[in-house]
Amino acid sequence: MNVLLDLDGLQHVAQRVLDASPADFFTDIMTRDSLSFWVTTDSLTRIQPWLKDHYDQEVTLNFINNFVHRCTVVPIRKASILEALNERNGKFNSNINNRITQLYNLDCIVTTHPENYTHCSIPAVDPDDFPILVSHFQKKEIRNVPFMDLKAPYNQIYPEIDERITRVISENRFILGSYVNEFEERFAKLHEARYCIGLSSGTAALHVALMTLDIKPGDFVLLPVNTFIATAEAISMVGAIPVFVDCDAYYNIDTVKVRETIEAMVAKDLECPKALIAVHLYGQPANMSQIMALAEEFNFMVIEDACQAHLARFDGKPVGQFGKMGAFSFYPGKNLGSFGEAGALVTNDEELYQKAKILRQHGEKERYQHQVIGHNYRMSAIQGAVLATKSEYLLEWTRKRQATARRYNKLLADIEEIVLPRERAGTECVYHLYVIQSVRRDELRRFLKESGIETGIHYPRALHQHAAYSNLKYRDGDFPMAEAAVRKILSLPMYPELSERQIEYVRAKIKAFYLKH
Repeated sequence: MNVLLDLDGLQHVAQRVLDASPADFFTDIMTRDSLSFWVTTDSLTRIQPWLKDHYDQEVTLNFINNFVHRCTVVPIRKASILEALNERNGKFNSNINNRITQLYNLDCIVTTHPENYTHCSIPAVDPDDFPILVSHFQKKEIRNVPFMDLKAPYNQIYPEIDERITRVISENRFILGSYVNEFEERFAKLHEARYCIGLSSGTAALHVALMTLDIKPGDFVLLPVNTFIATAEAISMVGAIPVFVDCDAYYNIDTVKVRETIEAMVAKDLECPKALIAVHLYGQPANMSQIMALAEEFNFMVIEDACQAHLARFDGKPVGQFGKMGAFSFYPGKNLGSFGEAGALVTNDEELYQKAKILRQHGEKERYQHQVIGHNYRMSAIQGAVLATKSEYLLEWTRKRQATARRYNKLLADIEEIVLPRERAGTECVYHLYVIQSVRRDELRRFLKESGIETGIHYPRALHQHAAYSNLKYRDGDFPMAEAAVRKILSLPMYPELSERQIEYVRAKIKAFYLKH
């Protein structure tokens, strides 16, 4: 629940927190994770003289310091001021606060003057009535569950993001720069890698990896047939030939089929593949021990597509650490998402790192001295600032995703018509997506939509079923595991802030569907 304290509400709460016993309601709720308090910079500035008049300086400073760390402090923008003035209802301050609640999708306003907010679309309550509103909110019937909620993590870290983006603008350094460097250092450390190269997208990361490893036109590159098309596109972009391989029960590339595919190529006097892209789909690590053993046996290079697998581990080791390079995406909906498009590569090889840095910036090592033909794949400073900030929270958000998956597993275990996702022994899945297989998938999806539950299908077609790769002459039936999966898979809502009550609602509606059918 996101709550705005106006100036009067803030003053009242401050007085109760500073004067009351520990049993006071507001003393208790200020530490609740389920409640997020918001205040404007104007209110925080204006309350300080009042605090100094009623309390000594140390008490005042301690309260302000604790409050700032516990709450979200937002500035009042010019647009909000102009809109408040245009209301012409004589309620300038309440108009400003109403605008803040709309901008940040807040749930209520706490004020000692609720009568000033009768024009607002959300409740405005007296502090004494706030406990009743909290109780009602927590018991409110759930009627919808979004597939993801990008606002929730943004609300958590808004002040830090706002401050950094403001600095980028004031410094006029919009491409690469110190914030991208900071992000690269942090992300490399998170994945226990020596180097990280910030890029403009996950697709760019895959493309640069292939270029860095000198994959050339006509080379064969193995990849799973069930993945997002960007994995195959990167291969095509260097002129190489994608060679699709069926998936295993974990939705990742089947290592038995990898061997069979290579042996079939050898039997046809074709060159052995130069590389394999191991996709860690949905956040579940591929079978890297088997893949690396095959790479050594057949002498091909391995690139990891970890675009959905930030912080995932195989045998205790972070993904991205097994192959020559690991590619990551920071598309907004990813476990670590930017405010647009961004990506990265990690590697432990200094030579590959230096080459990739050159390729991301038009092939130049020094300004206007171009060593090779490269691309404009640089990460923007704003995305670097966002990702450097959000990366500090990635472990916390990942743990919450994993807890949500465990909750789903427990609640859905008795529904025979669905198959739950599996985790390979020795792996740590990070659940970018929580994907079930379901009987009558499309009917179930429609029923869930009618119940306010958003779902996804990742992905409705395997790669060989797209017109873009019809030239490869694959046929239906060539990849039975992937083809069976695309008819049944369904992605349920998954994000760190998903509540137990929302998960229970999803479970109840799935159960209700199969009881009816």
